[in-house]
Amino acid sequence: MNIEAENFRKVTMRVLIMQLNSISVMDIVAYGGAALGSFCALYGYDQGSVSLIGAMFIILISFEYFIPMRQLGSYFHIAMNGMAASEKIFKIMDVDMNNHAHQTLSHQPMDIHINHLDFSYDNDRQILKDISLSIDKGFTGIVGESGSGKSTIAKLIMGYYQCEHMQIQGIERSQLDDEDFMEHFIYVTHDPMIFKGNVRDNLDYLGQYTDQQCWDVLKQVQLDGYFKNQNGLETEILESGSNLSGGQKQRLNLARALLYDGDVYIFDEATSNIDVESEEAILDVIQQIAKYKKVILITHRLSSVQLCHEIYVLDKGQIVEKGDHESLRAQHGLYDQLFIQQEALEVYRS
Repeated sequence: MNIEAENFRKVTMRVLIMQLNSISVMDIVAYGGAALGSFCALYGYDQGSVSLIGAMFIILISFEYFIPMRQLGSYFHIAMNGMAASEKIFKIMDVDMNNHAHQTLSHQPMDIHINHLDFSYDNDRQILKDISLSIDKGFTGIVGESGSGKSTIAKLIMGYYQCEHMQIQGIERSQLDDEDFMEHFIYVTHDPMIFKGNVRDNLDYLGQYTDQQCWDVLKQVQLDGYFKNQNGLETEILESGSNLSGGQKQRLNLARALLYDGDVYIFDEATSNIDVESEEAILDVIQQIAKYKKVILITHRLSSVQLCHEIYVLDKGQIVEKGDHESLRAQHGLYDQLFIQQEALEVYRS
């Protein structure tokens, strides 16, 4: 980071030097031109070839004439930023949007099978190494320390990155139509997207559901009382939910997911960085969903996955253990070590 920051500082300084030099040149031209114009006007007036009004007009015009040139120099830095931004925009626009994936999912069980999957975001570091797992049970947990590759698996399932060796209902993920896929899978992250508007806009931005349905999901996440004390479904929500707490934003995000009623719910660190009350409310809802939906719970808090039917433990991009909570504790491996450490930390905090 120090090396990259120093390189960025040097590049920025070079741009600023160029900008200052260009402004200096423009100032010389502008003020020099204005001075020359004024001299010519006064000289002409002194010689009698220019009237007083004509001389004053030339002096004023000579200053106005060079102002746009001086402004052009001050806009240089802005233009460079615009060019850098436009390169990124054009790169996105040039991406081939021809999606040949056309297969769709049925309403059969959404079994997910990953066989010997390797993945890396770049050539420098491999994130996932020979991952093989089957998500065919109702409640599945994926745990591990930060940076072990948990969220990457979720993003690959959602199709944010293309990969091979992943099948859903026996169909390669890359061959599935994304629009149809989103009808079945719901992805809930730790960073909820809250829109400026009101509660109804955030829950039902397409106008597909009734007010009663909206209140039902708000009741499930224990937000109905709060919004009833405000302005109901018309309660104003500011940009990014800045007038809500972190726990309220996450519960509102969860209510939106419940309202959509998908077949598979992927919770990616959904209880991170929120208060204890909100965390307990969200975990209760997740456990209720798992009774009749397929749920994938990705978390670093092992106390959240004790009721999972099967738990996969990741370490440095590899699956090192799998089983339910009791069997993993009995193995006295990484899961057991992490569980003991987290228990001790929670006791210390309390």
